Amino acid sequence: MPIENRAGHLTHYTHSEGDGRPVLMLHCTMGNAGAWRGLTEHLGSGQRFIAFDLPGHGKSAPWHKQGDFHTIGTEIAKTFLDQPMDLIGHSYGGTIALRLALELPQMVRSLVLIEPVLINLAFVDNPDLKAIYAQDHQGFEEAWQRGDLETAAREFSRMWGDGRRWSDVPARAQQTMIDKIGMIKAGEHNVIGDRYGFSQPGRLSGIDVPVLLLEGGVSHSSAAAINAALQQRLPQTQRAVIDGAGHMVPITHAAETAKAIGGFWQSIA
Repeated sequence: MPIENRAGHLTHYTHSEGDGRPVLMLHCTMGNAGAWRGLTEHLGSGQRFIAFDLPGHGKSAPWHKQGDFHTIGTEIAKTFLDQPMDLIGHSYGGTIALRLALELPQMVRSLVLIEPVLINLAFVDNPDLKAIYAQDHQGFEEAWQRGDLETAAREFSRMWGDGRRWSDVPARAQQTMIDKIGMIKAGEHNVIGDRYGFSQPGRLSGIDVPVLLLEGGVSHSSAAAINAALQQRLPQTQRAVIDGAGHMVPITHAAETAKAIGGFWQSIA
């Protein structure tokens, strides 16, 4: 698949040929374009799917910690929006999708946000959640501060992984997480903070496109709180919960996720 200069960054992407709806897919931190394979197979071959690797992910060029990571990802994504498209964003990718809808509203037909990690938004509506979140992330933060990247990766996987025990994660996947765990900290200002003003009053009410908010039934409580906060702010929302799934729902429960997305697309056709 191609590797091209996109917004000044060598970017690997995949695309499928189809006469159906054009769909841009935005992966999570430490993911890659290939993570969408199962979901696209279940959604059907008629769509035109485009997915790219964020800098420092997959086959794209490394990210050298120059510039704002979220802005770089957003600018790369904009280069693929050659016509109005449906966007699917998972986790960190969901926050980029939401930003695209704010900055290029004419190019976004609909949004599917799968557990977008806008933690700050949940804190605004649920102040008590901040202490719970901090306690649940204490192991990760302490490991990061002392430079213990393996423990930091293990602690992060415990909350935001696919439900497997760390010992059951293949060694190669473990090493990838260890090597890329710094990407989590690189995006923290958008997850814990609110650099782009998503929580500002009225900021999201102008996104007047259909939105599907998806979450796993056994995900951390912050996922449901974030989607509830978005539901209060976005004018056109539907919401679905995938039973038995955690944060990696589009990978671990691809068929169920595809069914929810397919139903959403049918409802807005």
